[in-house]
Amino acid sequence: MRRRWSFRAVVALAWFAACAGSGPGSSTDGAATAGASEGPTGQEPTGQEPTGPGPTTDDDPPGPTSSVDPTGGADPTGENPTTGSDTANDPTGGGGLGPAEFDPDELDAPSHGGTITFQEIGAPGWYPSRRDPAVGPCDAYEADGCCLAQHEVTGDQLTPWDEDLILTLRGPLQLKQFAAYQPASGDPGQWSLVSGWDERWPAEGQGLAFKGNDTESEGFLGIVGTECLVNVSTATPFACGDGSSPFCPAGDDAEYHGWAGSKLFVLLARMPDAEEVGEPCSDDADGNWYNAPWIGLSLGELVRAGAFSNCQCYAKNPDEWYLGDGCGQFNVFEVVNDNNQYQNFGVFSTNFFGYAGYVGEGPCGDQCDVSQLQPEVDLIDKGENVEAAQGAIATPDGGPGAAFRRPFAGYRYFIILLDTSARTVQLAVVHPDQVPAALAPLLPGLPGSIAQATVEGALGLRLPK
Repeated sequence: MRRRWSFRAVVALAWFAACAGSGPGSSTDGAATAGASEGPTGQEPTGQEPTGPGPTTDDDPPGPTSSVDPTGGADPTGENPTTGSDTANDPTGGGGLGPAEFDPDELDAPSHGGTITFQEIGAPGWYPSRRDPAVGPCDAYEADGCCLAQHEVTGDQLTPWDEDLILTLRGPLQLKQFAAYQPASGDPGQWSLVSGWDERWPAEGQGLAFKGNDTESEGFLGIVGTECLVNVSTATPFACGDGSSPFCPAGDDAEYHGWAGSKLFVLLARMPDAEEVGEPCSDDADGNWYNAPWIGLSLGELVRAGAFSNCQCYAKNPDEWYLGDGCGQFNVFEVVNDNNQYQNFGVFSTNFFGYAGYVGEGPCGDQCDVSQLQPEVDLIDKGENVEAAQGAIATPDGGPGAAFRRPFAGYRYFIILLDTSARTVQLAVVHPDQVPAALAPLLPGLPGSIAQATVEGALGLRLPK
């Protein structure tokens, strides 16, 4: 095996039980928030706080340690890149991650792939941003030591998802590779790899940090057990404490910035049944998030507030947290359990919500029956329970009318592209053996840099056609 890297990485009371590892439920989308404001489909946007206790597994030996700069000499937030060269922000030193390696049982038959394209994303408005009570301002909310400032958003280019975002993984999930790309400073024609991780060398991830499920002390080996939560951020520390803005109380645990601006995340992952992977962060199968994997994105300050505390940006009034009308959250790929009529372990729900409203759709429950579908189907027409004719499109006015299928057995590339100038979020699921030509410069090699033309090609995909 040839190494290519040049370096040694959310209905009521919902969030507050997360710290105890007993994820409370929501009535529909059940993941990392707790929203009770209904979306256009009549389902509630929901979610779950991206933290959570629980042991990590030791299925694989730890990788070698590293003494190199954990940021790879770059600014992974995308706010202050260091140089304009193609590989300046590449934590791999220009070599990229390289193609993944698969055991014989890790790939199922090639599937058709799928895309959901969110267009016209971003809107002016405001959300509450936490401030130090001693400094203020507290013009959005002030009570019991909670100080929230009215943070004005004036632009519409993917706002607020252009701000620093932290990604959360909820199990059951197995991750083989992770890569984050952002536009290269000084070169509008290139995007650089700013963060990377590979299961082959788990201790050698660069430009990123893992937090939750004991990853801070035991490292991350790519395994997330059912109801466990792991946050993935840049490796750039955020200084919490007196005067910090957005405010987060000082604590013993390190906090980090997320990725700001345009960003492209690639995750090579699969989501087996709960019993098949990792140590659970629950005592039994009665939890609302049991066997319900989730890949979610949250504003960094929401994550850094910790355990969806009683003072954070999620809703404009912390006493009405269920409205989710503040900074909200993005449920990117979310399997819904919640022990109710919307339960469906084989299909993902995808939606945004926050001060700008609700975009996307909740789960389809029994309406989507994956047992009636051929194995090559990755994108489902929710109305007909058949393979979608082509990639789906959603805007703030409606859509997408389609849902991604959960990969229980074989790995898929999960692509999350947030392009600020295009006001577009492109989501894709791609089989490793069925990579479309437009993505060939990116997959499977995950190189140190990609051209803007590759990003534009990704934005134009409408899989399965």
